[in-house]
Amino acid sequence: MGFLDGLRRAFGRGQGGTPAQNSSAARRPAEEEEDPRVPEVTAQELLAELRDGANGNLLLDCREHYERAQSFIPNSIHIPMNSIPGRLAELDPARDVVVYCAHGNRSYGVAGWLNQQGYTARSLKGGIVEWQHRGGKVESPPRSRS
Repeated sequence: MGFLDGLRRAFGRGQGGTPAQNSSAARRPAEEEEDPRVPEVTAQELLAELRDGANGNLLLDCREHYERAQSFIPNSIHIPMNSIPGRLAELDPARDVVVYCAHGNRSYGVAGWLNQQGYTARSLKGGIVEWQHRGGKVESPPRSRS
C-alpha cells in the first residue's frame, strides 16, 4: 500500500465502494466522528500574508521532480508527496506548513496527514495554478548547460 492509499483511507476515500463503506467512522455515532476537513488558504490570502511580512510559514511543494523543474513558488522546499513520511525531520514542527501541488488535490491530503502527525498545516487551494492566476510569483530552476 502506498502513501496515497493511506491518505485515501484516512480521509474516507478507500479503494472501491463509497467513503462511508470504507470508513470505520461510518460505524460510529455522529458525535464521535472526526472531521476530515483540512484547513485551506487561498492564493489571495497567502499573497497577503507574504506581503505583510508577518508570515512564518514553511512552503512545501509536494509535486514530483518533473513538475518542480517547470516552476515553483520562491522560498519553498520540495519533498515529493510519497517521500514525506521518510523526510519528516526536514520539516520544522514549530512553523506552520502551507502545502502546495498543481491544483490542490494532493496538497489537501498531505496537509491533512501532516496535521495528524502533529504539524500545523494548510493546503493552498487551487495549487500553483491558482497561485499564478492570482499574480503569485513563480521561479524556474536554472537550466543546466550540457
